[in-house]
Amino acid sequence: MDHDHSRILDIVRNNLDTALKETGPWFLGNMPAYYYRTHSDEEQVRHLHALVSAQGVDQRQTLTLADDKNRRVTYISTSGTTQDLVKALEGHAKATLEAARLYTSQDGKLRLDTFVLAPQERADPNSPEFAQALASIREHGLVFPTSPADSPLEWEDGLSQLLSGANRDYVDKFEPERVARHFALTKKLVDHESVLMTLDELDHDNESRIMLGMSDPPPTGLLLEAVRILARKNLILHRGYADLFQFPDGGRTAILSFYACHNGIPVRSDSELWRELQEELKLIKWHAPHGLEAFADDNGWPLKRVMLLMAAAEFAHQFLIKDNMWAYTSENIVEELLDHREQTEACIAFFEARFDPAFADRDKRAAQAEQTAQAAVECIDNDIARHTLEWFLRFFRHTLRTNYYLDDIHGLGFRLDPAFLDLAEGEERPYGVFFFHGPGTQGFHVRYREMARGGVRVVATRTQEQFEMESNRLYDEVTALARAQQFKNKDIPEGGAKAVLLLGPNADIRLCVKSMADSLLDLVLPGENSHTMDGVIDYLGKEEVIYLGPDENIIPEDITWIVQRSAKRGYKWPSAIMSSKPRAGINHKEYGVTSLGVIVFAHEILRALDIDPHNKPFTVKMTGGPKGDVAGNAVKLFHEKYGDNARILAMSDGHGAAHDPDGLNHEELLRLMREELSISSFSPDKIKHKDGFVVATNTPEGVRIRNSLHNTVKADLFLPAGGRPDTINGANWRDFLDSESKPTARAVVEGANLFLTQEARDRLEELDVLVVHGSSANKTGVIGSSYEILGGLVMSEDEFLAIKDDYVSQVLDILGQRARDEARLMLREYKRCAKCRPLTALSLDLSLEINTLSDALYSCLVAQSPDLARDETLAGLLMSYCPPILVENYGERILTRVPPRHLYALIASFAASRMVYAEGMGWLTRMAEMQDLETVVRAYVGQEKLLAEYMQVLDGSDIAHRDHIARLLGSAGRKLLTNEALGLE
Repeated sequence: MDHDHSRILDIVRNNLDTALKETGPWFLGNMPAYYYRTHSDEEQVRHLHALVSAQGVDQRQTLTLADDKNRRVTYISTSGTTQDLVKALEGHAKATLEAARLYTSQDGKLRLDTFVLAPQERADPNSPEFAQALASIREHGLVFPTSPADSPLEWEDGLSQLLSGANRDYVDKFEPERVARHFALTKKLVDHESVLMTLDELDHDNESRIMLGMSDPPPTGLLLEAVRILARKNLILHRGYADLFQFPDGGRTAILSFYACHNGIPVRSDSELWRELQEELKLIKWHAPHGLEAFADDNGWPLKRVMLLMAAAEFAHQFLIKDNMWAYTSENIVEELLDHREQTEACIAFFEARFDPAFADRDKRAAQAEQTAQAAVECIDNDIARHTLEWFLRFFRHTLRTNYYLDDIHGLGFRLDPAFLDLAEGEERPYGVFFFHGPGTQGFHVRYREMARGGVRVVATRTQEQFEMESNRLYDEVTALARAQQFKNKDIPEGGAKAVLLLGPNADIRLCVKSMADSLLDLVLPGENSHTMDGVIDYLGKEEVIYLGPDENIIPEDITWIVQRSAKRGYKWPSAIMSSKPRAGINHKEYGVTSLGVIVFAHEILRALDIDPHNKPFTVKMTGGPKGDVAGNAVKLFHEKYGDNARILAMSDGHGAAHDPDGLNHEELLRLMREELSISSFSPDKIKHKDGFVVATNTPEGVRIRNSLHNTVKADLFLPAGGRPDTINGANWRDFLDSESKPTARAVVEGANLFLTQEARDRLEELDVLVVHGSSANKTGVIGSSYEILGGLVMSEDEFLAIKDDYVSQVLDILGQRARDEARLMLREYKRCAKCRPLTALSLDLSLEINTLSDALYSCLVAQSPDLARDETLAGLLMSYCPPILVENYGERILTRVPPRHLYALIASFAASRMVYAEGMGWLTRMAEMQDLETVVRAYVGQEKLLAEYMQVLDGSDIAHRDHIARLLGSAGRKLLTNEALGLE
């Protein structure tokens, strides 16, 4: 049978002609005028062609049109509803939108939404279109100086800067009025972190223009969240625009504009609807879209309440996952909450009753709400749902402060009573726990003392699977790091602390750090006559002083922002809240403060192995690349101190690995350090040995070599100076042995925290490997930070900068001495007990002894509150701790500007550590059991001065065996004289 193709073609042609006659005039007459300004003729033809092919608007369907790179996507929906726009945006939830153009036909039958996805070609300041855009603004007189001091040239430069951050499409389809509004809004965003909103009532069009502007917006989900909020409030969106500006200096600005009505009339500025919209929209910068928003869609919850629910779910997950990692996944928890909405709402109501400042009878309300919630939860049959909500109640019950009821928040923060924790036998309970929820991030800050210090670490993930894995161990990681910090901080007034932020795959590091820091400030800033700001209900009842520092993925810009933000918000000690400041600070990487201690320990360990590193070659293998703080500076110090004697055989980092059996070229390593390049950039031409190599982790084989190199290469010393915690653990420690089951290194000096688990350390030490725990080996970093903060508490920035070189030089001398004192004491104790206690055990014993003595002395000083200005002994200890130049220039200020409890903690830690290092482990503890500790310290300090006088006399004499006598006096004299002074001889 022959087919009549011409007949088929005629039918199609007739159908299309009919559809065009019906649809064409309707489309061209119903699309808003601005549609034609923002879409080219070619695009308009494509849209109409697609609509005609789909047989017009009477067919309920959504058409998708995309360019060949899938970077410009248009959705044409013939239902005309905002929900179709939400669904289209959900399909791009993980993409960065550089622009969006949203339109509803005038009769409401059609939606046409165009998304422009990154990356896009940037606007060219030298192009004719750019010049024409500026001329158009000038011609229309739309931008004027904001003050008499502004010249036309200045505002034109500002406008040029705005356009330089736009993509080419923004300039090519230039709309002077819209750009003028954008420019006015961006000027208000300078040094402004919140979402700025404006509302213009356009009565002639029966609509309102809602504009949102923000600096450093989240990279994904922003427009989706804004449209969801408008849809929940039943706004009809006539048209809308989104524009992302990415400036040459790395800054970003987002501006969203919506033209909408409610019940056919404009949104009024004095309406309850506008107040509610403001409450919701100001959160979109600090929130990431989430499945629990079903509570907002279906149950009418405000977005902040959803954020609270998300935070509680994340918190519960941390502790339930230990019971059953398959049952309590994040996905399962969300599913059960959605299935048990009434019980979930009852738990949230308990939190609200406990913390809503509007309630006068808060305690009574909270007790009733808790009872109601408990009864509801107990009736749940499903174990996952019941246990999750039980943890909700535990979380809320032990929260002491929250920023939830503040008007302008940048994330959620919670200060918790650590009594919520179930501790193992012998485990120390932290002093305080903070929990944070932000835009695609969650995190903890754990501190083991009232005065505590520790870095902020950011763990960024690339996939949802990686995020889930890291979230399973988040609290355990931060607690282990804080506990290690507590052992490490024995030499300084601050106890151990750590903060770890875990980021989802689409989260922005800089935004999440700001969210955490601002939430923390919300919880510690005092009010006019209280320990907390108005709106923060306080169950803690005392002032908290916070000290932070940089750790993984924290950059100088973060440090500067946190310090400046703290000052702007009125924190009492802004220069002390963050260490390693770029200007008035002791930058760890610039001065190598952590690596200094690591190299001192390495030196002493090599001597214990009968290797004099100044006179004999030794071999080293390392993790952590040349651009890393600890590893890079270790290379530099090895080179400066030992030259070619230091043979660095292998180095690996996140991007690759290099190995040279003859030793990696020092100059090449130092070049990589200076240029901040990975070890994968090591020049293969610099490899001397035929079996050497350089690999990158862009191949499976490269990853395999990188992951195993620290195990396989044989060296005298292994220096882990980078890498994730627990890399060498109880399951894989045998990989560190060679084919004859012998360790591939004679000693390990832990430059990185927790690179080895304790079980791995134990097994290697059983094979006679000397392992120096990180709490000893890399302690000088935190000591340096403590001295930086001390300087910041005493001096202004200009004063610090005036003496910075001398101050830093003296601090570095102190750091070297502190590391040397501990290393030599540990090795003496190791020899004295005939190696009965391994070095890692001695390290922890030493930290425990010093911390216990320090805590006892601190408690005594706090209870007595002595006047340090009139106490010669205590003031002498205080000044001995400080760098001489600080005492010489600002001695009086040390007593008046530093918080008293900080001074008491400083004196306690310095006295305890100095005496233990000098007299050995156990002596001061035994003395404290016989006498009041403060009395012992005062006697020791007094007799130390007396011994110094004896030594001075001896030094000026010509008595026989003078040096030997001096050594004997230095070794035992202080103890003998102290015993005599206390009547114990």
